[in-house]
Amino acid sequence: MSDKAPAPKKAGGKSKLMLIVVALASIGGGASIPMVMAKGSTTEAGHGDEKKKKSGSEHAAINVPFGDVCVNLADERMSRYLRLKIILKVEGVTDEKIGVEHLATFKPVMKNWLISHLAGKSLKEISGTMGVKKIQREILEKFEEIMTAEQEAHGHSKVHMHLKEILFEEYVVQ
Repeated sequence: MSDKAPAPKKAGGKSKLMLIVVALASIGGGASIPMVMAKGSTTEAGHGDEKKKKSGSEHAAINVPFGDVCVNLADERMSRYLRLKIILKVEGVTDEKIGVEHLATFKPVMKNWLISHLAGKSLKEISGTMGVKKIQREILEKFEEIMTAEQEAHGHSKVHMHLKEILFEEYVVQ
């Protein structure tokens, strides 16, 4: 018989792996976090498909490109500008092409409002997470209002899009 006690089992093998993955993801900007969650959770891409199957919804939200907007900010001391690249997450259409075509009827009014609205903002108002979230919320509310008014004005269109979320592909302040 040996005097040595059996080596204890290593606990937390999965915990260490998860810690390493989270550390690597945070170094890389966090882009891969949704794809490597704990066992039993779904990825971002698969999550929407699963919800669609459960609810039986024909019209899941799709991403429709809105485009770029660049405005000078209302800053007295320096000349600063904000450049955005916007994606609209919409419900009511199943094809991006149909969404883009339908959006074309609202886009001039939306873009006009957006430029004048953002041009009145100061650097302080658009900075930080709170500033970005506030701008997303303001855009969502006004764009939804514009879409509703335009859809009602044009009668019974075949397509009735509903704006679900505003996504920023780019948000640059200089």
